[in-house]
Amino acid sequence: MNQENPLSAKQFLHYNLDRTDFSITPEELARLESAGSNLWKDICLVSGPLGLSCAINASASTPDPFQLSLSLFLNYLFGAVGILFSIAFGIAWKRCARQFSTIIEEIKNKPKMQIVPSTTNVGALAFTPPPEENAG
Repeated sequence: MNQENPLSAKQFLHYNLDRTDFSITPEELARLESAGSNLWKDICLVSGPLGLSCAINASASTPDPFQLSLSLFLNYLFGAVGILFSIAFGIAWKRCARQFSTIIEEIKNKPKMQIVPSTTNVGALAFTPPPEENAG
């Protein structure tokens, strides 16, 4: 038989009465999901550091009398393309971020309803040990 230990930890739920909760419809949830999963952001965050590191590597490994090699050419190429992709996809990401903010504002601007909690604070609950079983 499971008996509760009087020294075991108790769990409580603290509720903030000034908290504001928002409800959303399944359609709004789908719009949030599509606006939040942004391919432009992923490409921007990958191509930016890749392009920057290739550009730094290319400028550091350029010989004093300029002589183009395959590795130097590829570093310059990936550096320039990566930085350009990062800028282009960053602009596309910002445009989609505005769409996400618009959806959030629509949800926040819904009519508000006050919810009156039906529970009261009863204080600490007294511990009542379970009745002991007779071994007879």
